[in-house]
Amino acid sequence: MKNFNLIFDEVMIKQLRKASKNNEVKILLSKILNKIEEVGPRAGKLIDVQLHIYEIKVKSPPIRLYYKHNIQTNDIYIFEYEMKTSEGKQNRTIEKIRKFLLKS
Repeated sequence: MKNFNLIFDEVMIKQLRKASKNNEVKILLSKILNKIEEVGPRAGKLIDVQLHIYEIKVKSPPIRLYYKHNIQTNDIYIFEYEMKTSEGKQNRTIEKIRKFLLKS
């Protein structure tokens, strides 16, 4: 079985430090990250074909995590997670990630 390398964005590193204080969120994020590491991009739903941005959702507690698959290196870049609140917030987060990727 092929494992994918996970690379964390600065925003995600800060979020993980904060999440380590909440055991339920910490365990859930750990399961999500393990799944992404094992399955790769197929763990979530493709939300941007050109930039290869994916989203993985969990219903309870409602969390969305965003990541990008680099096809050449098979690395997975983890950007951030958010507690699901509204479609507007989701769209703003996705746009923020798109702008970040287009700058780099």
